Amino acid sequence: MILPRKGFLKIEGAKEGNLQNISLELPKERLIVFTGVSGSGKSTLAMDVLYQECQRQYLEAMGYQGIAKPKVGKVFNASPAVKISQEVYGANPRSTVGTVTNLYTELRMIFEKAHERECPHCGERIYTGDAQEILRKEKGSFKVYMACPLCEEEMEKYTRSHFSFNTREGACETCQGIGETMNLRRESILLEDLSLEEGAVTYWDQGYKDYQINSLNAAFRY
Repeated sequence: MILPRKGFLKIEGAKEGNLQNISLELPKERLIVFTGVSGSGKSTLAMDVLYQECQRQYLEAMGYQGIAKPKVGKVFNASPAVKISQEVYGANPRSTVGTVTNLYTELRMIFEKAHERECPHCGERIYTGDAQEILRKEKGSFKVYMACPLCEEEMEKYTRSHFSFNTREGACETCQGIGETMNLRRESILLEDLSLEEGAVTYWDQGYKDYQINSLNAAFRY
């Protein structure tokens, strides 16, 4: 058995699907693309062998047993893996690689437990791990506070909601967590030198234009 070179992931004897006893070394911390004709085993090698074995080794190291092993002799230097499939996840702008893979949730948990901030009372930088947590019931729900380890004054504790762009506490006030804002170009939709009947609103087609003008005139008469 020849061990892989340092900084490489090694696959030995992959026989899953159409793979015919494939062995190869892949450099770690690099962007790698598998190319080939349809049916040559690209997805099988990446997903059914590499991803599956990386996850199996990771979960077994945590004590989980009975996880199916792909048809491969050995995978050396495997790391925990994330799979992002080719399926369409929808056009929701709040859906990102972080949310789809659940990495976003794990990062928010880390920031909640191990972040630094400025104390609003004494102005010093404090580490949240050194502060005492205080749980209080307010208006029928619980709210978490923390005491500054330096001045001992209390402040609201940042929870994982404060580190999410999908919550009221964490979203940007300008874009509401979307990452972009939508604005109208007034000159593109309204010709102010024309009346409504003459076509001031450019995106109204004929039938819809008549309906809107009649509705507007009815509202004026009312």
